[in-house]
Amino acid sequence: MIRKRIGAEEMKRMKMRKKLYALFCMLGIFVFCGALIAKGSDTQDNIKTLRIGYCQSRPYGFYAQELLDIAREMAGAGLLSKDILTKYEGVNFEERFEKDDIITLWNDVCDANIPGSRYQFVKDVFFDMSMVPEEDYGSMVNRDDVDMTITMGTAPGVYFVENEKDNLFINLYAADPIASGIVKSDTERYTDNSYATVDLTPYLRQLDVGYKFLNFKKLGMVYENSETAIMISAVKEVEQKAEEYGFEVVRRYVTEPVSDDEYDRYYSELKQAYRELADEGIDCLYITLASIDYEEKMQELLDDAIIPAGIKTLAQDDFEPLAYGALFGVTISDAAQTAGHVFKQLEKYTVEGVPFNELDMVCEITPRIGLNMTTANRIGFQPGFKNLQMVDRIYRNDR
Repeated sequence: MIRKRIGAEEMKRMKMRKKLYALFCMLGIFVFCGALIAKGSDTQDNIKTLRIGYCQSRPYGFYAQELLDIAREMAGAGLLSKDILTKYEGVNFEERFEKDDIITLWNDVCDANIPGSRYQFVKDVFFDMSMVPEEDYGSMVNRDDVDMTITMGTAPGVYFVENEKDNLFINLYAADPIASGIVKSDTERYTDNSYATVDLTPYLRQLDVGYKFLNFKKLGMVYENSETAIMISAVKEVEQKAEEYGFEVVRRYVTEPVSDDEYDRYYSELKQAYRELADEGIDCLYITLASIDYEEKMQELLDDAIIPAGIKTLAQDDFEPLAYGALFGVTISDAAQTAGHVFKQLEKYTVEGVPFNELDMVCEITPRIGLNMTTANRIGFQPGFKNLQMVDRIYRNDR
């Protein structure tokens, strides 16, 4: 009888211990879940929202493609409406671009904003420096309706680093963001609110591939004899490779146009410079970054003296000149690769809390090779089967 009573009491104590254990477990779960919720709430509270504007040096297919690919990255992550993906499926502004395309794209990107998304594009904040009077440049910076501006090209990068004090900006497609003074180096900025994608050796890689593919001995180049043009035209890189490979460099100088009424004079100077280089016996022309309207003038300029003399051409400006008669090109940029890198850095800033001035600026792209076979046939250039296997893009034209 006593044993039964003791056993019953022991059973009661065991049941009580189990209840207490279960209670403590549930309490622990509630505390843990509460901590997670609080942490999630804190994370949400810490996510930054960026109101984004846009500024470009001029209408340019590569700028439009970069903006489109950034939008594609954001839409793919659910941060912009996927309508932008559908509307621009298959579009490549590097291949076909008209000047009005960029403003149409900008408006479509702004219309793709999703309420509550951490990226909001501001439709009214769009600037093209080639259309903005210099006295009005101040309206592009220190605005209260944006938090960050995407700048495309060297000119806006230089202007923003000198004048933007209140907001962030990122710079893409500067010819050389270090030499032009937009950033100090691949890791250092002049101002904490600045960011530029940096590739330390793009033109050296381009010249390496161009020399090995075209095997030139006497390279001609035309550019303005100014500090800015010398930097943009990769003159130092050409000199470095000339010393390394032993080819000769022949130069002619022109004055870049600063207004629409100077283009006739500019093209006349350029045509004369090409004629003089052909007379000097160059076997390759390095078509430098300049004010040439490729669609309107590239073929005409080459047909005057360069192509009739059987001279090869290497385009500094990626593939666009190849669509209008240039022979060979090696990309120094890739919009999709750059957009992926930039979006990753913006996510680190907005979501992970990485300081803006600590974001990774180094973005080296994988080069691609292009060849215009129509021009190759016209000048009698035979690339050979082995070289043709290296070509990523073949161009043909009847002009």
